[in-house]
Amino acid sequence: MFTKEAEAESANETSYKKRRDPLEYATKDEREAEDDFLAPARWWFITTLFPLIAGTFGPVGTAFSICALAQSWRIVADPSNTTEQQGLEVSNPSWLIVVNALSLGIAVITNLLMLTQMAEKIPYRVAAVFIIIGWWLSSALLLGLVAAAPSQLQLPAGQAFTWSQAYYYAILATGIYGVIGTMLAVTAYGVYRGRYATKFKLTTAQRTLMLQTVFLLGYLLAAAKVYSYIEGWTYLDSVYFEIVTVFTIGFGDYAPKTHLGRSLAFPMVIGGILFVGLIIGSIRTLVLQGGSTKVSRRMLEKARQRALESLDHENGTIRVGLFRKHDVGNSAATELRRRQQEFDTMRKVQHRARRVNQLLALGVSGGAWIGLWIIGSVVFWKAEQVYGGWSFFDAIWFTYISFLTVGYGDFEPTTQAAKTAFVFWALLALPTLTLLIGAIGDNLAEVINSTALKIAEAPWLAGTTLQRGAIKSKKGVGSKHMDTKPPGFMDEKHGPGVKVDHPHFGDDKAHADAAHSMAMDFHHAKGAEANQAEVRKHRDKARRYRGYLLFKAVKDVVTHLDASPPRRYKYDEWCWFLKILGEDENIPKNHRQLHAIKHEEERHGPGAEIGQGGFHGGKEGENEIVPWSWLGPRSPLMSSTSEPHWLLERLMSALETELYEKTVELERREVEDEGNGEKDEGMPRKEATPHHLEVRTSPLEMREDSAGEQA
Repeated sequence: MFTKEAEAESANETSYKKRRDPLEYATKDEREAEDDFLAPARWWFITTLFPLIAGTFGPVGTAFSICALAQSWRIVADPSNTTEQQGLEVSNPSWLIVVNALSLGIAVITNLLMLTQMAEKIPYRVAAVFIIIGWWLSSALLLGLVAAAPSQLQLPAGQAFTWSQAYYYAILATGIYGVIGTMLAVTAYGVYRGRYATKFKLTTAQRTLMLQTVFLLGYLLAAAKVYSYIEGWTYLDSVYFEIVTVFTIGFGDYAPKTHLGRSLAFPMVIGGILFVGLIIGSIRTLVLQGGSTKVSRRMLEKARQRALESLDHENGTIRVGLFRKHDVGNSAATELRRRQQEFDTMRKVQHRARRVNQLLALGVSGGAWIGLWIIGSVVFWKAEQVYGGWSFFDAIWFTYISFLTVGYGDFEPTTQAAKTAFVFWALLALPTLTLLIGAIGDNLAEVINSTALKIAEAPWLAGTTLQRGAIKSKKGVGSKHMDTKPPGFMDEKHGPGVKVDHPHFGDDKAHADAAHSMAMDFHHAKGAEANQAEVRKHRDKARRYRGYLLFKAVKDVVTHLDASPPRRYKYDEWCWFLKILGEDENIPKNHRQLHAIKHEEERHGPGAEIGQGGFHGGKEGENEIVPWSWLGPRSPLMSSTSEPHWLLERLMSALETELYEKTVELERREVEDEGNGEKDEGMPRKEATPHHLEVRTSPLEMREDSAGEQA
């Protein structure tokens, strides 16, 4: 893998020495994105999600270790109190404090080492072993203490005692350390087997989430220390109070009573809520736009493969879904029509994969929400069954109300185990609820938007502000209803060429002339009969205008980059863009038949080598186009980026190549002119024509008689 990357980097260094491929990978990041796209989804979980979970929950485990060290592990219960909230702490032995502190120190060092490695400050191979051993060692030390506590921390007979919140925090920290250490070990094993690169593929947003978690936990622990001093609460009760407050639940069992405590609550509550909001937003973005995007790509690839496996060669049909079949062009009259049927079928495959992915995201987030609800209910029921007298339905009610951050106050955790469990449960519950709401919104947004647009266009709303706003949004810049191809291109009613007098061109007659020549060249490629001199004239003019049209196309595509939902181009728009890039949809030799597609033998990413030889493949035998299909793995519709981003990168690369070649051509002419000048020295020479001496800024300034010279 690394050899291929080195070869690619070497090729980039000599990009100007050889003809560049405008539709090959435009950047190294794009090449890596395509590798991720073709890789199974489980690799994404191992290389991205596992390190992200470790980096986020590592600080959580460390915070719980601090809580486990902050108080004694045993409480002698007060016989006069029916709950566990009151009692006398029994000090921990020195050996327990030392081992507990040692585990915490190792965890802090491991956290710092992991964050430094994920920031790519330390090589992975150096840090991985120490990180994994550090987490496992911290977990083993705490596990030994937790296991030894029942037998080594006994109280004299006759005294009722219970375990404090610190003991239960130690149990939680033990589990967290062990799980994240195992996750990172799985990742390291994949690196050892050569499944993926020796670095975590984390973005800046993912690393920011880790730092946000550290800041939030530090903020809560520091605020808890302040309130334990001001209000006279135990430190761990103050931690519980902070969680209930910043998550806006507010049971009312703990509230500031002093003027100082209430005064400090003003900035403390606002700061905590802001931290929680930032983290929830980051989690939603990373999960729905990161994990969901990766899963959707794999679903699209699997849907494409299933469609190809259902190909009926005799009837020329493909099954998309369980029962629907679509014609893929065996009986099409022209190559252009066959390709359009391929394109339409691929759009249906995309739509089905996108719908399945939305339902899957809803199912997964809904399942996680229900699972956390039921598991939390069982835990709280068992923890409060003796002292609180809760029934299972009471626990379900309490968990549901807490999930929605309502907090009526009719039920609240009273036992040491219930309070500890609630702190950890709340850290998981609120992000889970946010993801569920986001998944529901994604499934309903498209239906609601389309329904609202249909209502706004109803005849009985004609002339209203609502309808005018709907029409304006449909025709706005970047809208999917705004055509990017020149007016009349591929318009059978209009005939060949484009409408050069269309208002779309305004006063830019050069653009209209260039687009018309390109459209005529596209029309002649269909095999239409025409005078060869006329064909040659339009083709030569299209070559001369290519750089100008590339620039115009770039200006159009840039307006679509931030469109929401992402812009998806129609087939005739794709034909126009590909024609500018040098790939003609009319030419069968550049296209692969569906029965020839081999799923596992494709070595190129989406769009590789399309149009690399310029118009019609360039010179014979030089940089010939690798045949491709709209339903193949190299289809532009299979790219990991949006369609505007894909096109913009290729258009810019093609424009760069075009300008470079024009510069080389001008330099060659200058050398030839200097040579001719030395040869004819002393002889009278005819004054050079202006178009030999200056670079034109507009295609209109180019003379028709220079077409043969540039061909």
